[in-house]
Amino acid sequence: MIWGIGLTLQVVLLVFVAYTLITATSGWTVAASPPVGKRDRRFRVLVPAHNEAAVISGVLADLEAQEYPAGLVSVWVLADRCDDDTAGIARDLGMEVAERSQGAPGKGAALTWFLDKHPLHPEEILVVIDADNRVPSDLLARFADEIDVGHQVLQAYIDVTDPGGSWVAMAGAMSYWAGNRMVQLARSNLGWSADLGGTGMALTADALERGGGFGRTQTEDQELGVRLALAGIPVHWVHDVRVADEKPATAAVAVRQRARWMAGKRVVARRYSSELLQEAVARRSWALVDQVVRLIQPGRSFIALLTALLAVAAALEGGQWLLPWWVWAVAASLQLFVPILFLRREGLEARRLVWYPALVLLAALWVPISLISRRTTGWYHTPHRG
Repeated sequence: MIWGIGLTLQVVLLVFVAYTLITATSGWTVAASPPVGKRDRRFRVLVPAHNEAAVISGVLADLEAQEYPAGLVSVWVLADRCDDDTAGIARDLGMEVAERSQGAPGKGAALTWFLDKHPLHPEEILVVIDADNRVPSDLLARFADEIDVGHQVLQAYIDVTDPGGSWVAMAGAMSYWAGNRMVQLARSNLGWSADLGGTGMALTADALERGGGFGRTQTEDQELGVRLALAGIPVHWVHDVRVADEKPATAAVAVRQRARWMAGKRVVARRYSSELLQEAVARRSWALVDQVVRLIQPGRSFIALLTALLAVAAALEGGQWLLPWWVWAVAASLQLFVPILFLRREGLEARRLVWYPALVLLAALWVPISLISRRTTGWYHTPHRG
């Protein structure tokens, strides 16, 4: 009985490993960008900011320098419960400012509050950019082109501003760079929905309404992405538009940030997995099944570390309770080396691969992150250094 349960769990783990590797192959190529469109879309760019005086001037300068008709763009800074000079800096730079001093903490609650007070025009496109980001000058122009060819929800490539800040920052950067191809681009190429990243995203007013607006969970972007999938609106990945995001440089900050993500993801999975599976059967949609897989899966790096540990355990234990050691060794090796291929495909210099083992350390943090996330109920604001 125990052996049967153990064998079943091991087979499920191997199937999951195979699934992630097979789907990742679709991220090897990047489709050509759409032709230049009319570029006459109206954009409202919203920059949620909680005590971001140290960094916000950079992203506002980038938005001011957009290669897009200024009369079609309005930029709003949502100064959410700030006790620094975030609002003053934004006003000095000529931006519209909305200040929220009360209400539930969190980006989802703040976005919902703002849009209730300042609803979108039916023809407006909402763009959300975090206060610590840096954005390219063609961000809005490229978004307009993508919307002109029929996409309703866009997610730009999330890059990293500070990969060399520490081993934690470099590990996080490599995780993003590999995931951008193996997860985000792959799913978009398959015609499925990419994940919303909370920043660098654009939504038509109709898509936002059909998706039910921003949720109030700790991962409002993920919740909205699931509701969009249920509404039949995929998130399109824009691989050649890169929004640079500041990543944690210390393990303590990374653990707290990821604990919030994990806690929010758990809530979304509990709330929507059953509905997703029911709709997947009704529509015969593997894209919705994939949404469930994305919600329940642990991190890719952690799964790779787990299979490596099982290989060692099977070799020591002699194969009495575990599948042969070589099975786990092959699974671990594939998960270890395949991301390197995608990182090189993404243009990562060979000299930077010396940092690749840092991903193992980041994967090992999954256990404390999981434990902390069980007690995480409130919003955690990631500090930014600038």
